[in-house]
Amino acid sequence: MNDATGILVVGHGSRRAEANADVREAARRIAEHGGFRLVQAAFLEIEQPNIHSGFAQLAGRGAQHVIVHPYFLSPGRHTRGDIPIEVEAAAYHYPEISYRISEPLAAHPLVIAASVERIRASVDYEIVKDHRRFIAEHGVVYLVGAGPGDPGLLTLKARDLLATCDVVVYDYLVNPELLDHLPTNAERIYAGKIGGGRQTPQESINSLLIEQARRGHRVVRLKGGDPFLFGRGAEEAEALNRAGIRFEVVPGISSALAVPAYAGIPLTHRDLSSSVSVVTGARAGDGAHMRTLASAAADTIVTLMGVKHLREIASELIACGRSAHTPVAVIRWGSCEAQQTVTGTLRTIADEVEQAGLRAPSVIVIGEVVRLREKLKWFDSGPSNFISDGLAEVVAEQEHYGVPLAGANAKLERPAAKEPW
Repeated sequence: MNDATGILVVGHGSRRAEANADVREAARRIAEHGGFRLVQAAFLEIEQPNIHSGFAQLAGRGAQHVIVHPYFLSPGRHTRGDIPIEVEAAAYHYPEISYRISEPLAAHPLVIAASVERIRASVDYEIVKDHRRFIAEHGVVYLVGAGPGDPGLLTLKARDLLATCDVVVYDYLVNPELLDHLPTNAERIYAGKIGGGRQTPQESINSLLIEQARRGHRVVRLKGGDPFLFGRGAEEAEALNRAGIRFEVVPGISSALAVPAYAGIPLTHRDLSSSVSVVTGARAGDGAHMRTLASAAADTIVTLMGVKHLREIASELIACGRSAHTPVAVIRWGSCEAQQTVTGTLRTIADEVEQAGLRAPSVIVIGEVVRLREKLKWFDSGPSNFISDGLAEVVAEQEHYGVPLAGANAKLERPAAKEPW
C-alpha cells in the first residue's frame, strides 16, 4: 500500500459525543498500527464530517485511491446499501480517484473469536465476583457426583467446577447434557463401565487422574449419582492420596434417593417406614450377600446394581424372613423421560421384570412404601419434552457395545421409551 492510499473509517454517527469519539479513536489507532499516512474518520449520519466531506479531505491531502472501511456497521442496510450510494456520490466529483469498500467486520472470524474471548473473560469475572460460585484449581482432582440423570439435579458447585475445568473424566451413566457446562477447549475423556460390555479398568482411571493432575490440569472426575455411594470414588481418592495429589469430593444426589422419589415412592413414611438400607445387588447369590440382607432389618431396602440378580435377591429376602407379599418396585432410567417402572411382590417381581424386558441401570425398592406409588406417581404425567439432545448418539453407543434396550412390547406402567443417555 503506497502513501497515496487514503483510509476512510466510517462510523454510524450518534447524538452521543462519546460514541463518535470512539470512531475517531479507532481511526487514529488504525493509522498508528497500520502505518497508514492518510486516515480520516467520517460518519454515515448525524455527525460531521460525513462521507462526502471525509472523501474530500482525503482527496485534498493527496489520496489517489481510497479504501472505505465500515467500522462495525451492519452488513445489510449500511455496508451494502447506504455506504455504496454515499461513496459513489462523493467519488463522482473526483474521477481521478479510485475507491474500494472493505468487507464489513461484523461476521469476520477474527471478530467472532475476539468476541468469544471477551465473553469468556466476562464469565470468569462473574464467577470470581460471585462468592457463591466455585472455581477449579490447577493440579486438583474433583470427584464430582453428577446426580441420577435429570440435568436439573446437578449441584451448583458441580456446575461451576465443570465450567472452569481443563479435563473431565466421565462415566457411562453421566447425562451428556452435563458436558455442555464445559469450556469449549476442555478435554473430554470417557471412562465408563457397561455391564457385559465395554470396560475401563479402575487402575487405568486412577493413573489417568494422577497424570492429568501432575500436568497441572484442573480435573473433574464426573460420576453418576454420588461418588462415594457404590461409585468407587473412595478407591480413586485413596489412589490420589497415595500419589500426593490434592482432591476434593463434591457429593451428588444418589439414585438411591432420587429415583424412588421420581417414581412416587417415599423411602420413609410415618406410618410405614422409619428406616432405610441401601445395598448393592452386584453380589447376589453368594453367602456374603445373604448375610448382608439378613442384617438389613430396615423397613425399606433400596438395592442398586441388582436387576440382573433380581430373582436371587427376592429369594434371599424371603429366606431371611421377609413376606413373599412384600411390595417391590423396579425403576429403570429414573428421573428422565425414559423412566420405566414395574411393580410386584417379592414372589412375582422377577417374572414381571423379565416379561417387561427391564435391564440395567435400574433401582430396586422393597418395602410397604411401594404401595404409595399409585397415589404419588407425579412424574409419570410430566412434560414430554424432557428427552436429552444426546439421545440418538448414546443409544447408538449402547447398541454398539451390546447393551440391550427395553423391548418395544414391554408391559410397563408407562410407555417404553428409548434411553436419553
